[in-house]
Amino acid sequence: MSIKDLLTTAFLNLWRRKLRAFLTVLGMIIGVASIVVMVSLGIGIRQATVESFAGTGSLTTIRVNSWSYVSMGNGSGSSRQKELNKKAIKSFQKLEGVQAVMPLVETYGIIKSGQYVVDTNILGVTKEQAEMFNITLASGEFPGAGSTTTYEIALGAWTLQSFYSPDNYRQALDKNGNPKITADSRMQLTFDYRNIYKQMDMAAAGDASGEPQEPPGDFYKLKVAGIMDQGNNDFSYYSVMEASQLDRLAKANKAFTNYDGSKYQTVLVKCADISDVKSVKNAITEMGYGTYSLQDAVEMAEKSTQNVQYLLGAIGGVALLVAAIGIMNTMMMSIFERTKEIGIIKVLGCRIDNIAGLFLAEAAYIGLFGGALGMGLSFGISALLNVFLASSGMRSIIPAYLVFGAVGFSIIVALAAGMYPAIRAMKLSPLAAIRNE
Repeated sequence: MSIKDLLTTAFLNLWRRKLRAFLTVLGMIIGVASIVVMVSLGIGIRQATVESFAGTGSLTTIRVNSWSYVSMGNGSGSSRQKELNKKAIKSFQKLEGVQAVMPLVETYGIIKSGQYVVDTNILGVTKEQAEMFNITLASGEFPGAGSTTTYEIALGAWTLQSFYSPDNYRQALDKNGNPKITADSRMQLTFDYRNIYKQMDMAAAGDASGEPQEPPGDFYKLKVAGIMDQGNNDFSYYSVMEASQLDRLAKANKAFTNYDGSKYQTVLVKCADISDVKSVKNAITEMGYGTYSLQDAVEMAEKSTQNVQYLLGAIGGVALLVAAIGIMNTMMMSIFERTKEIGIIKVLGCRIDNIAGLFLAEAAYIGLFGGALGMGLSFGISALLNVFLASSGMRSIIPAYLVFGAVGFSIIVALAAGMYPAIRAMKLSPLAAIRNE
């Protein structure tokens, strides 16, 4: 018997018992839909978790700091510090999978506009570093070198809304909640708090011990070149200046900025791909530096969501198991009803493997139709769930691999369920089968 004849005969056998075949296929449809929807919810939970972490920063960025934890092997450990300098940066750049390295050259300053001020954390970066680390602006352009009397700056995403009066700490907002200070307002930068808070101005009188203090720091004119994008979760709170300009300013005000351009507290390492993060992170850790990546948090979250996926899959698997039992029952009933038919075709010389193949083909048809129609039902249920779950942040996601995997798995389950009936039919004695009434 050819494969074409085998498949045709198997289909016609099912068609002769349409109601029974439909009910058996319906069981597979429900089973497949149950397991697919449950697994899709697990995938949706995992995806939502990854996206929530991705929204707080880049998943390909590693934060390197000078402090690391050394385990003593008995549950205790100690911290150690290794200097982060230009030599360390060069060693990071040589690691395979590293796309870019940027030290966080930063200091604190105070921006003054009229009677209002705002404290800001200023980051010094080059235009190339900004492009590599996706530091984008909501408006304006990246700050340049400015002029001999004016420095350019890109204000943090919420800086304009954060200006306040140093006298009463009242925010610089109008009655509609809009900032009174705009990007076009005149602004000055200082690193000395005594220029803002009069109670701290003791330069002329000296301190309580009679020791003379540093003279007040200077004010520097600022030009707002742009505003940081709120989507820059790693950098949106920073005000950004061109690295060489911030270096020059900070060194001139070293007494107030506690700035050291040759050593860094934190260095950002950007990997070419997410798959490179783990190996690069391990290599930097072996050098003796402390490391942190959002991948660490994602992995911990994935472990917890993985258990949820297993539970949801197991719940859906129960329905598929019931469907498999239904297939086995249908096949066994078919054998009892067709015992005499089986005996006749055996006597006529049909090979026993063809008889087994006939029953397995019927089971495979049930699995194929049940899997395909079950996937159609799954997409419908998934769409409804996404409508009702939209406000909760959860959603159902059915990727392509789940579609083909579910249909293939349903066929395998159906074949497994039909295996025993097929073997039973194959082992029937021809004479006994013919005598059967």
